[in-house]
Amino acid sequence: MSNPVEECKDEDLPANTLEHFTELQQVLEMIENIKPIGAATFEREFEQYAQILSRYQEQPHLLDPHLEELLGQLLQKIRRQDLDTGERHAAFKYLYIICKVRTYKVLVKFMPHELSDLEFVLDLLGQQDPKEFEQWETRYILLLWMSILVLNPFHMSRLDAYETSTNPTLNCSPSINHVQTKTTKMERIYELIQLYVSNNDTCSSMAAYLAAKYFIRSDIKDLYLERFLDWIMEQHQADTVNVKFGQLAAVAAILKHGKREDLLPYADKLLQWITSCQYKDGNDFLKYKNYVKIIQRLGLVHLKPRIASWRYKRGTRSLATNLTQAAGAGGESAALESPPEEGEEILVPDAIEEVIEELLQALRSGGNDIRWSAAKGLGRVTNRLPKELADEVIGSVIDILNPLEPHEAWHGACLALAELAKRGLLLPHRLEELVPLLMQALFYDEMKGYMSVGQHIRDSACYMCWAFARAYNPDDVKPFVQKISSGLLIVAVFDREVNCRRAASAAFQESVGRLGNFPFGIEISTTTDFYSVGIRQNSYLNISDYIAQYEVYREPLINHLVQHKVNHWDLAIRELTAKALHKLSLREPEYMAAVVLPQLLAKTDTIDINCRHGCVLAMGEIILALRKLEEKSDPPVTYLTNQRIVELNELVKTFIDRHFYRGMSGELMKSCTTNYIKNCSLAKLKATNECLDSWQKVIDSCLVTQSSSIRASAVEAFGELCATYYCLDSRHQENEDIINSYLKGAENDLEEHIRMGYLAALGVLPSFMIRPHLPAILDSLVKHSLTPLQAVLVGEMGGRENIQTYRWSEARTESVRALLKVVKTVGYKEGIDSFAEPKNFNKVIECLLKALDEYTLDNRGDIGAWVREAAMSSLYEIVTQCPPELLAPEHVHEIVVGFMQQAVEKIDRTRGLGGRLCCQLIHHEPRIPHIREHTKLIEIFPADADSVLWLFADHTFPLFCELLALPDYSKRVLLGLSASIGQLTESLIKYASSALFQFLRSNPETVPRLCAEVVQIFEEHLLNERVTYPMLSFLDILIGSGTVESVLHDEANPFAEDIFRLLNLEVKGYKKLYKTATSISAFCQLLQVPRLSKRILSKLSVFLGLQHVHVRKTAATKLYEALALHGDVTEIPEDNMDEILTLLSETDWTMPLVEVRPLRNQLCHLFGIKAPVSGAAAAAALQQANADK
Repeated sequence: MSNPVEECKDEDLPANTLEHFTELQQVLEMIENIKPIGAATFEREFEQYAQILSRYQEQPHLLDPHLEELLGQLLQKIRRQDLDTGERHAAFKYLYIICKVRTYKVLVKFMPHELSDLEFVLDLLGQQDPKEFEQWETRYILLLWMSILVLNPFHMSRLDAYETSTNPTLNCSPSINHVQTKTTKMERIYELIQLYVSNNDTCSSMAAYLAAKYFIRSDIKDLYLERFLDWIMEQHQADTVNVKFGQLAAVAAILKHGKREDLLPYADKLLQWITSCQYKDGNDFLKYKNYVKIIQRLGLVHLKPRIASWRYKRGTRSLATNLTQAAGAGGESAALESPPEEGEEILVPDAIEEVIEELLQALRSGGNDIRWSAAKGLGRVTNRLPKELADEVIGSVIDILNPLEPHEAWHGACLALAELAKRGLLLPHRLEELVPLLMQALFYDEMKGYMSVGQHIRDSACYMCWAFARAYNPDDVKPFVQKISSGLLIVAVFDREVNCRRAASAAFQESVGRLGNFPFGIEISTTTDFYSVGIRQNSYLNISDYIAQYEVYREPLINHLVQHKVNHWDLAIRELTAKALHKLSLREPEYMAAVVLPQLLAKTDTIDINCRHGCVLAMGEIILALRKLEEKSDPPVTYLTNQRIVELNELVKTFIDRHFYRGMSGELMKSCTTNYIKNCSLAKLKATNECLDSWQKVIDSCLVTQSSSIRASAVEAFGELCATYYCLDSRHQENEDIINSYLKGAENDLEEHIRMGYLAALGVLPSFMIRPHLPAILDSLVKHSLTPLQAVLVGEMGGRENIQTYRWSEARTESVRALLKVVKTVGYKEGIDSFAEPKNFNKVIECLLKALDEYTLDNRGDIGAWVREAAMSSLYEIVTQCPPELLAPEHVHEIVVGFMQQAVEKIDRTRGLGGRLCCQLIHHEPRIPHIREHTKLIEIFPADADSVLWLFADHTFPLFCELLALPDYSKRVLLGLSASIGQLTESLIKYASSALFQFLRSNPETVPRLCAEVVQIFEEHLLNERVTYPMLSFLDILIGSGTVESVLHDEANPFAEDIFRLLNLEVKGYKKLYKTATSISAFCQLLQVPRLSKRILSKLSVFLGLQHVHVRKTAATKLYEALALHGDVTEIPEDNMDEILTLLSETDWTMPLVEVRPLRNQLCHLFGIKAPVSGAAAAAALQQANADK
């Protein structure tokens, strides 16, 4: 079976695998050049070092050959007496990163353990301040180092005899000294341990490890162990709220590493203390985890180390050992197993009962780590118990697996049983009791409020199966093989969570390899591998179908879907279940028809909406599959009986009568019912008129719902329903009523979603329903594809419409798509009622070209882009599929330039679509007629549209700027470029402007023509802010680039005058603040044209006197910059220039107008121009002059 995952699987594997430590020299160099932590470059260098080593976090063993060298270099630096404190702390930080990657248990073996280091480390530790949080790595590594140093074979008391005075040159915070240097080394180490286990930071865990290594020494345990334990017990009895986790960890570590005979005297006291602390009652998981560790280790101290003689033995796991034993005739095997001690009675102290009870309680804890620790503890303790008592413990664990227990308890019990099985403590006679519980755990999934619990239980149940596979002989498991194999495969393909599917897959593979009696195990395990089951859809639809070819697994898979997944809480799972049942129906049709369909029909009466939704979806898919088989079968076979068809016909009517389509749950029912109707229509199921009426009623209600997914599903169902059932002559009147009703519904101007539903439904009508009403349907779709203003201009708008509909871009998008579908459905056959009629065809093309000009804006942004994109896709499909003789030359040209304009505008998605379609249109075979300059376009655009990254501006703009050389296309491309260069996105401005200027520099002869076209665009769109607002910024960037200087300084060319004139007209009245402010930059750029300089200065002096503060400040700043650059070409006297610049830069233009205007008038005097006068003042002066006369 082809598997999409398998193709990439082999390539993915080696990508992240490293072969050896390649950066050794680089790391050694970094260590050599360590900077003190206060240095400016330390953080960057340390980050780089940490990044290199972190790459080996997954494969840390690659560092092993070089650890000695790396540690040697770092410790050599640390040992230097003259080393700066900051540099020493930095070296410890570097050392900690190695420790983090390779773990402290491995690193400690490479640490030096000479006696001379003990004094050094002890002094250094004594001088650290536990409250200096930034240097915690130093303390961490020193405590780790100390843990190997205290293992020296000499008696600790002897070390004080050779004590040297502390070296005064050791440069480490001499003022801080928490441990008195006069006391003995033994005492100093003891006090250091006390200090550091009392902190709740990372160092406390390392101090606990040091305590375990130190207090188990033969010369220390008698002196300090009891004292240390008493001190911890006293601390915790005094304060059980602010618990020091390091102290608990230290007790746990001592119990782990110490000898049983040394610890036994304190075991009872410790048990009494820890149980009295009540740490399990709170919500603090860290306390409880340490509590569980201490409890279980106390249990192990109470019991002698032994391997239970009664445990189940399957033989060794190692293949090599098995082969050796076979060669040695099994003599050695018997020697490996200690015979049961006949007559020896195992004494079980009373405390063990309490230990086991606490561990059983911990299996129910809310913390994952606690349950896991308790499970392992139970396994260890049970291993040392006699058979009768161990059996009671196992019985208690099994009792936890009951419906009354919470989900945490199920998880803990599964982990514990897996641990017991791994150790051979779960005897085969228990399997009969366990396997049914295991099946429950494999499928455990319960709703808890708005969430589901059970994922971790299913995962641990898979671990249990994995442990059983390793623990038992094939004969012991044989009676349960069918249940376990089916259960694991069901989880592997149908579980919602990827970790559970992968866990089940691993457990199945382990069982196949170890037991060898799973049916078709090898074939299935190669298909259900780690990568294949990683994709849920692949698991449900492909792998399940592959497994279903084996009859033994077919019914379990189907039953699981019907019982557990049809009513699943997750909508996506219910939808996948329906599709999976469709595929499985093709494998087992009799079972589906006779057993599954009646079960699903019965479940539709339930009040559980999830179950009802899943059943309806599943029934639709199963009916479709069964009808497919009935049609193909030879001789004919009938799976759906007449009785069953009657029940299926009445289903939707029953739902309507029971009001199942109301309220929130009604939305779900609508979505599944439309899917059901679609599948029944595709299956051509026999349907009565009452049934069809009920189906039509549901579709009508779905078309006007707010949910876009339900509308889309209803439209799809309506299309199939019409094609299958409405083609009879007897339904002529009903069809007329439906079309008239939908045409009327499309006129709705109160709710956008209602119009969208009806328009989409008109688009999926079959040809035999459209043709009699083509003019009406076409008029409606064309009208609703255009904005109200466009519709009025082309004469499509009849009566008045709600003003708000101009914002309904989504409805217009739907109408454009419906128009395309109608064209494709009706086609180009001869006749007035088809699109072979030029009048109909041209009407569609002109409508879509108008739709390319929609730029509606609302609070969501440029929503007109949806309409433009739909129009581009529709035009491309029509032009490439229609008979060439229908295409008019002017229409083809408009389509091509429309695509080109969209390909250089500002929205990436729209630009990408326009560019790709334009390229495909140019290279389309057979060639599209009437494309101007077709040969040159073929040279510009690549034949393979996929070779260009259309969404990236740096790839597309250089291509489209080439079109500026072609007069037929340049104007519309310039219009698009002005929108892109004149807007706010920095990267788009950068790539668009650089492509344009590159073209202008390479083709200077085109500059006058392009400048004239810029003027035309500006003039044609004057006061249309969508075009002119970015045009203002575009002109600033264009004139400032220097690429159009030849035109600016050519007195015969009217470009500069025209731009000045149009700028004046655009900002006339100064009502729009931001447009006025943006125009200032363009005006200032024109200062470089000497013949315009006085007029420009007059204009800018007006801006300097306007009442808007922002405009005045902007005008002053821009004018200062312009005069600094182009002042020499203006007519301003040179002597005045310094004074002008000073006045512009030093004046506070935010002052009141009364103070600003005299300064502005002073500037005008320096410019050599008349100061501007307000309209009212000018009128008054004229009146006075007339009066004087």
